[in-house]
Amino acid sequence: MKAIRIYLLGFLFIQGFCFSQNIDSLESIYSKYYETALLANSPEGRYVVLNHSNTYGKDDFELFDVKMDKGTKLEKHLKFQFLTGNLLLMQNDDHCRILNLKTGQHHQEDGRYIFTIAKKSEQLILYSSSTKELLSMDYDGKILWKQNDIGSYQFDDKNDRLIYNSGKQLSVRNLKTQQVKTFNHQNDVQWLSYSEKKIYCAEIKATKIELCTVNLMSDQLTRMTINSPQGFEFTANLNSYLEIREDSHLLLPLFAKSKLSDKKDPELQISYSNRNDHEKTLNHHMGIYNLKEEKWDYQPDAKQKLPVYRFLNDKGDFIVFDQSNDVVEEQQNVVLDLNLTLDYGKSSYLLPKKRINDGNYLWDRSTEQFIYFDDKRWMCHHLTDREDHELLPLDIEGWENPNNNGLTYSPEVNPIKIKGRSAIMLSNQFDYFLIDLKDHQVKRMTKGQDQQTRYRLQLSKDHYPRSSWNVKFPEIDLGKEMLFKLFNTTTYDTGFATYLYKKNKINFYRHGHYKDILPYKNGSLLISYFALEPFKLTIVEKGQYRIVYESMKTEKKDFGNAKYKLFQYKTRYGTANAALLYPSDYNEQQKYPMIVNIYDQKSHDLLLFIQPFLTTTFGFNYMHYLMNGYIILLPDLQYETGKIKDSIITSLEKSIDTARSIASVDEKNVGVLGLSFGGYETGLALTNSNYFKTGVAGVMVSDLVSLSLSYSEFDSMPNYRRTENQQIRMRDMLFENWNGYLENSPIYHMKNISIPVLVWTGSKDRNVNPFQSKMFFLGMKRLQKKAVFLEYLNETHNILLPSNQLDLNVKTWQWFDHYLKNRTPAEWIRPITQ
Repeated sequence: MKAIRIYLLGFLFIQGFCFSQNIDSLESIYSKYYETALLANSPEGRYVVLNHSNTYGKDDFELFDVKMDKGTKLEKHLKFQFLTGNLLLMQNDDHCRILNLKTGQHHQEDGRYIFTIAKKSEQLILYSSSTKELLSMDYDGKILWKQNDIGSYQFDDKNDRLIYNSGKQLSVRNLKTQQVKTFNHQNDVQWLSYSEKKIYCAEIKATKIELCTVNLMSDQLTRMTINSPQGFEFTANLNSYLEIREDSHLLLPLFAKSKLSDKKDPELQISYSNRNDHEKTLNHHMGIYNLKEEKWDYQPDAKQKLPVYRFLNDKGDFIVFDQSNDVVEEQQNVVLDLNLTLDYGKSSYLLPKKRINDGNYLWDRSTEQFIYFDDKRWMCHHLTDREDHELLPLDIEGWENPNNNGLTYSPEVNPIKIKGRSAIMLSNQFDYFLIDLKDHQVKRMTKGQDQQTRYRLQLSKDHYPRSSWNVKFPEIDLGKEMLFKLFNTTTYDTGFATYLYKKNKINFYRHGHYKDILPYKNGSLLISYFALEPFKLTIVEKGQYRIVYESMKTEKKDFGNAKYKLFQYKTRYGTANAALLYPSDYNEQQKYPMIVNIYDQKSHDLLLFIQPFLTTTFGFNYMHYLMNGYIILLPDLQYETGKIKDSIITSLEKSIDTARSIASVDEKNVGVLGLSFGGYETGLALTNSNYFKTGVAGVMVSDLVSLSLSYSEFDSMPNYRRTENQQIRMRDMLFENWNGYLENSPIYHMKNISIPVLVWTGSKDRNVNPFQSKMFFLGMKRLQKKAVFLEYLNETHNILLPSNQLDLNVKTWQWFDHYLKNRTPAEWIRPITQ
């Protein structure tokens, strides 16, 4: 097989590689490689459902018996979930099927359903939004109950009951006994909710809400009319924001009538330099209605144009701020005045000039402390004495998120609340610390920094509040076992650790590149994959590790001598990582061309296994090049705020120098490639370094001046946010550092280019304006330098049409083969060589 592969690859290059000539031969080779994913596992760990897929149409499903070391093919389904150790639920667009793994028999319910599993009563709840049919069936497939014309429903898993509305009738069904209570109301229902003792439903009109409440203790139904506050209207479009708290307070989204009644000329849009552009959008306010006293406890302020509300707990304490005060819109984590409002509106306190991102603050009601993140430190504000002080010892560093040189001004990890205590967990870039908010005692819970190992607490959706209004802070119970994911920032070894706080006991799982851990009754399943290492499944029981499944055991032999090496290099900016990948035919006695693929922390590409294929959305698959005689370098580049060009070139060249000392690199045939921010970096490399023979820049940024003073449709915010505080990292605005913007723009250094360049873009790119790439090409053309410009007329920031993906991947390959391997140029390259 290897000889055939070499012959075919050689044949494809004879007299130039044409797009339409023999491409099928290469793709037939690549089509045998695939990626494996685990979709579901049984509670006892015996069975797993696997999917094997690739870009060439392979999409196979397998039931693997871990105990018997046996796989069975499954029909394709969209979703798999085990109901018990031997019952597998499979769902498609047109049916739900329960498969008995012991007998091989199945029961199928035809129809397009949303399903919910009621574990306590061992039932499956199915609902069809198209037919309005709601039903429940047991795990054996027997239908226990069915009803049509169901407008809405809720499943109360705690009490194992189903609440649903049909016409003018509200029903509550006990799933265990199938007993049902029905209540007649007089209105249409757009919203349905429940608490422990009550059921709520509402008809929502612009000026009033008709609310019906069922008291489950007395079976009494009451009705209430709530009129909208003056100047505001209700809306049913935001019913996920309607919420009952403590059976007494109804949270309501509202629209300002002035916004609803605005008449705008469709041919004209007016913007003002002293207004936030988002003021033009329809933004919802919040009101809080007291159901017991039948009055408004909190009414929105009509003067606020873009109010944001964030509940800090379940007791009625929330933050309000007005984003319209951010008239410049230069940051994504802007400093604004926050109003801390307590007890659903009974009192409020002004907290001036705080960062607004959810992770930057929290409130502890018991100790009346407002915790916030400022200038890379965690601070504490006491509401009683209005004093601020440092929350943590000064000798603990690394609290800030290092992305974009820390210019997001946000913490590395959001705070974690502790259930039942005035305490929180905070994390720096390695470890977690428990802080008691009563006495401010600090306890270090993990010890990762000493081994350069990053700990990250694994959280599920159950740890987060369900409310649409709440800040999404997780809450954990210290009495339960915690699970941490481990990542060594030097070696990239990965694993897990379980931790019991009360016993101070920790167990490690780190014998491989473990990406996921799936605990079951008597052990755990560990999933691993890495660069050049396909999917592997390991079972751990009683401290013993056993590999039970390996994907592509035969096919991966074709990778031959391909290998990777992770190394560190040093510059005046510090130490950084880089990954070096060797070709499958590597022989240290030979010299190989090298492609340097750049984009921020590119070495992290090692953390994934990818199959070789020629339809990536950005034109480059390093596995394809490894199998075709190239060395690949993936460096983590270094950045100095405001001087990104110098730091990029210094770190890029140093990483290449180090790679040359490690592997047999042909120093005369080194290319560089990047897209988006990597395209910007590639532009800087091509214009400021003589290390490269050619380069490929995709959807690039070439001019920081025009970029800064433009918009991106992608997030509809001014691009000076991107140049100042995001990846470009200029920090200062254009008008404070004009020369710096010119110095760090590739286009103003184009006279330095002496090598051919391939530039590509999608003409409908909504992220980076295609004109950025066109400017670079036009500069090359005006200077009479060699460049080819590929413009895909109906593509965006990534190439999505398969035929265009193939075209870009092949053209990129042909380009590098011509300039780095001296291959005969493809027909489309020939004009630039003449």
